[in-house]
Amino acid sequence: MSTYDVELIDIVKDFDSGSGKLRAVDEVSVQIADGEFFALLGPSGCGKTTTLRLIAGFEQPSAGRVLIRGIAMEGIPAYHRPVNTVFQDYALFPHLTVEQNIMFGLQMEGTKAKEARKRAAEALEMVRLSGVGKRKPRQLSGGQQQRVALARALVKKPAVLLLAEPLGAPHLKLRKNMQVELKALQRDVGITFIYVTHDQEEAITMADRIAVMNDGKMLQIGAPEEIYEQPATRFVADFIGETNFIDGVLIERGLDGKAKVRLTDETVITAQASKALTSESGLVTVAIRPERIGLSTSPSSADALVEGVDASEITMLDAQVIDNQYIGTDTRYTLRAGDAIELVARRQNIDGRDGGAFHIGHSVKAFWRNISATVLDS
Repeated sequence: MSTYDVELIDIVKDFDSGSGKLRAVDEVSVQIADGEFFALLGPSGCGKTTTLRLIAGFEQPSAGRVLIRGIAMEGIPAYHRPVNTVFQDYALFPHLTVEQNIMFGLQMEGTKAKEARKRAAEALEMVRLSGVGKRKPRQLSGGQQQRVALARALVKKPAVLLLAEPLGAPHLKLRKNMQVELKALQRDVGITFIYVTHDQEEAITMADRIAVMNDGKMLQIGAPEEIYEQPATRFVADFIGETNFIDGVLIERGLDGKAKVRLTDETVITAQASKALTSESGLVTVAIRPERIGLSTSPSSADALVEGVDASEITMLDAQVIDNQYIGTDTRYTLRAGDAIELVARRQNIDGRDGGAFHIGHSVKAFWRNISATVLDS
């Protein structure tokens, strides 16, 4: 028995575009463990939904293999695979009751009515909707409809649940509540979820691991913290959250994983080399998150703000504040360092508005720990 619920081995999917072949999935390989919440994340057209459809059996690969619990899925149609799919629009039958919607798949398989009703009631209890079985979908809120769609998928006890961007709620607060509920449900039922989304916050909030996709390839696979803190490529760093990019020239790469980079103003800084960095010299990009950048009015006070860290482990640039924006939880500062470097720094508003600390035109020291910056291929 395989230790993985899903394995994709060198998967390729080509479509005929009329003017030639369009490669939607390009030699993708990944292993997804039993009980894992795994997110496929990327922009529209990156191949994430096609990958999900290949697992579901709605599409067949042009090359490569799909295995579910160690069994090759070649030639096995979607309705015979041990998976179920929740779609973005929920696809509930409006003329059927909630109970009938949930029972539908069981009845199509020949499950007796009494057993189907029993399992439907259990599924509704699982998603905390006991008592709504006789209602029609239109009588439920969007969040409740989502849970009905989940109950309908879970009632067949699939090995893997596939979710195609199901959190379509227009209101931010409702969407966040649904994220919390979905993650709690996955934890309770204990089955593998594979979740497709273009929303990086959704992926980071819910997933155990994330695969960031672009142009049909999986650029990086890892835990949310790894994807955010140690991006492998410029695309990953840019797609996940806000990032500063500073162009420079790689002048030295050490065996300890550190790299020295000369910036455009001839300043030399030290940063962590990405594991995917291929350059040994030449043009590179340094990525640093805005919240990792501290601001101070003097070098001595900057040192005090990074307690216990040797000065050699800190990068410090002279900068000028050219804009500040109060955004509730934080104040966002735009800085100019020298003639060519522009940075964004964010400071949390702990006791009221931080924006009064650094006004537009202020000269400041922008500083960060060397380990907080990553050197990437340009």
